[in-house]
Amino acid sequence: MDSAHKRQVVENLFLTFATKQAELFKQYDANRKKRSKIFLQRLRYQLKRNGENHRKEWSSKLEAELLESIPTRKIWKLSRNDKWFRELFEQEDNETELLQYFRMGREMYDTLVAMLRQDLAPHPLLAAQSCSAEKKVGIGLYKLTTGADYTTIGNMFGVHKATVKNCVHQFCKSMVKNYMDSEIYLPDQEEMVEISKSFEDKSDIPLVIGAMGRLHVPITPSLADSKNYINARKWPSLILQAVVDNNHWYGFEDGIRHITCGHVGATEDSVVLGDSGLYQHFDGADMPSQSINGNTLKSFIVSETSFPLLPWLQHGYMTPTTTEEETFNEHLNKARVSVDEAFERLRARFRILQRKIDIDINFVPQILLTCCILHNFLEKNNTPFLEAWTEALQESNQKFPQPDGSASTNYTTTVEGESVRDVLKEHLHSKYVLFRTIEYNQVYFISEGTN
Repeated sequence: MDSAHKRQVVENLFLTFATKQAELFKQYDANRKKRSKIFLQRLRYQLKRNGENHRKEWSSKLEAELLESIPTRKIWKLSRNDKWFRELFEQEDNETELLQYFRMGREMYDTLVAMLRQDLAPHPLLAAQSCSAEKKVGIGLYKLTTGADYTTIGNMFGVHKATVKNCVHQFCKSMVKNYMDSEIYLPDQEEMVEISKSFEDKSDIPLVIGAMGRLHVPITPSLADSKNYINARKWPSLILQAVVDNNHWYGFEDGIRHITCGHVGATEDSVVLGDSGLYQHFDGADMPSQSINGNTLKSFIVSETSFPLLPWLQHGYMTPTTTEEETFNEHLNKARVSVDEAFERLRARFRILQRKIDIDINFVPQILLTCCILHNFLEKNNTPFLEAWTEALQESNQKFPQPDGSASTNYTTTVEGESVRDVLKEHLHSKYVLFRTIEYNQVYFISEGTN
């Protein structure tokens, strides 16, 4: 091998070595950068973790130091408990106590809770609506049956008075929304026939399908509008107008079939009637009829003389001048008294109606509607009614005497209404013979068929 060839071989070896060395340096540099990146990532993570630990540690120390350095005082909090409510429902055989406080027994109470559970379920976020459905029904019923103030009820049920107000509003709104139409409605033709039979057995007057009256409920109005609420007896009230039946056929007595409420105490009865919707319902309505002494009469409602005299709305003679008119008034009053009896039972059950209602005047109609719905509900289910409740009405009647409807000067009559009344008077006169004793001035009615 000559020297030139050897030189060429040596140069190739040096070139190969140099190339290999450059690749190794390049690979080493790449690995070094990669290891540095991984190291920095691990270091950054460790510093972050340590920083969070140090921050928590120093935050806790700083918080402890600050709390120790800030002057503090004890805060008083009222301790509330619902011991009375829980003990009442945990006891067995306490139907008498439940009837006294809620006007219904355990079975009826549980039924009412089940009916309203969907609307009265506790709200998971609102503290004011966190009460159970059972407690909300209890608070609502207790308010209606006793008329106690919110603070007293809150102490008995273990809640704040604001919560009591919310529970009462929820209970009444749910009752009106869900059961107004199903519990209070005017009868159909078939039921009118049965109702008129019941009234005829009671008063001897045919075709009576209801008795209408009005009740003045004491309220607490604002000073600005107090004059508008003053009734003829000089105390503030809202008017509740109702039509009741006397239908023993369906298992309950003096059921409320139609109500209108919300008019101020100074409103005339005829105005309340005009706003009630009864005109639209009965004018031209297809109702049961009967031929009496050659005249075809339709069914009608009886009322006081403060209401208009119409073919479908009858009342007695304001100043009877004959024995026949007096007799008619006495018999008509036997039917009309049904509405007075219904109002008496309504007020006896719900004592909130016996005193001035301490609730926002705009919500009082909801209270009245709820009381009427519950009245029908309890009557249909034959819930016991204690006569002692009626005796307690005497004080309320003395403090808030009802305006006398017969003293109304706004007397409205129609020719058709007078004709119907005269036919009924003659029918009653032809059916009975009048005997008046001179000594005791008493009236006896003996059917001609028994002579």
